[in-house]
Amino acid sequence: MHKCNVCFLLVSCLLLLLSSCQHDEPGEAVKPVSERTVLLLTSEGHIYDQSGQRIMELPNCKNASEIISDGDDFFVSGECTRDRVGYWKNGKWNTLHIDFIDDVEHKTQGIGKWDYYIFMFDYPNVLRNSGIFPLQDCEEFSPAIKCMAVSEGKCYVAGWDYHGDDGEYHNAVLYSEKGGRYVKEILPKSRYDVNASAFAIYAWGGTHTVVGGRMGEEPCLWVDKQLQVLPRLFDVHDESGFGFPMASISSVTCVGDHIYAVGSEKDYDGNEVATMWVDGVPQHLLSGDEGLYWSWLLEINSYGDDWYALSIEMVKREGDKADGSILLWFNGSIIARYKGIDIVNFTVI
Repeated sequence: MHKCNVCFLLVSCLLLLLSSCQHDEPGEAVKPVSERTVLLLTSEGHIYDQSGQRIMELPNCKNASEIISDGDDFFVSGECTRDRVGYWKNGKWNTLHIDFIDDVEHKTQGIGKWDYYIFMFDYPNVLRNSGIFPLQDCEEFSPAIKCMAVSEGKCYVAGWDYHGDDGEYHNAVLYSEKGGRYVKEILPKSRYDVNASAFAIYAWGGTHTVVGGRMGEEPCLWVDKQLQVLPRLFDVHDESGFGFPMASISSVTCVGDHIYAVGSEKDYDGNEVATMWVDGVPQHLLSGDEGLYWSWLLEINSYGDDWYALSIEMVKREGDKADGSILLWFNGSIIARYKGIDIVNFTVI
């Protein structure tokens, strides 16, 4: 464990010399906290504000996958009921005029923006405005939940090669554009006979990436493609021999010069506990509500020098009934609670 921590610190120090992890959109101004708005997206295409008030329903939305922001504008990827490929900008549908050679159903998962370019992931292609850029060698590819990151015009797609029951172990993979095609790189593992999966990606400075996921039992990051196995606060292990994960990363970002990763780890009773790693150091992020027994950090986003995160918590009530809620965090404090809203992700404008 000490060796992993030392490696993580060495890579982190190198990254500090190379680049700061601030937002790098051109001309983007950081608003004071009082002027920011948090927008929460549901899979049905409903948008809520920070207070939990529904403010918009996206027109012709069959499914919504991700919301991002650029200044005062917000963009949503997903699937349109009119069988067209495109995105919603500020609630209005925009069709991308793309001539696909196939006749399959299209569903965009992931969206990014740089300057006037809109990037979207529509398996097995990356779309950039009206251009089509295929993924190479992607027959076994499963995209990450947060699968796409764009920085300074460079687009990256993360996920893993899923081999099902054929006896091969899964590999976490990262795609980047070379010569009009997205070329796959297999991310390193500590040993070959473990499953590795990537669930989230963040990019900055054009060439720097951090991918979060898990490898075998352990949570891990790949910082500029270098593996970092993260420590856990609960020293529990899978006794079945199948290598089931004891922790996992679901979202990653950078705040100032620091790398943030969120997800969960299992406690001694097998329950998930919401966990945040800051530069590789773990801490639990919990409300402390009485009866709390299960929690998970879903997503983290940076804004200037601040961070916002969403977690889900389950609390036991009378008669062993479970009561769930989603919490919105700001720099370690809970600023809102939501019930009965199927939030998939959020953004800050």
